[in-house]
Amino acid sequence: MPEILTARLSGPVSQPEASLMWESERTTFTAGTGDGIDTSIFAPEMVLHANGNDVTLSFPSGGSDPDHRKLKEAFERAVKRYRPELSIEWPAQTMSAG
Repeated sequence: MPEILTARLSGPVSQPEASLMWESERTTFTAGTGDGIDTSIFAPEMVLHANGNDVTLSFPSGGSDPDHRKLKEAFERAVKRYRPELSIEWPAQTMSAG
């Protein structure tokens, strides 16, 4: 079942900006430190969509971490790297059927 997480930012971001933020974080990884997303073949497929202050992170194939804690932390790092003035909230998440 596909899953969708929504991050509510304190200011708007564009689709290209959100993609650039995530690409930077996705490719920043220091082995053994946990400071990025491991881009191994086991990483879940993810699609980002920015709409004003909301950015949705969807997983068409689902995921193994029900809280997506590491992914949320990585997304927060990516946003703070480019837009340190923004704060991020994770509203109550809902599952979305495909």
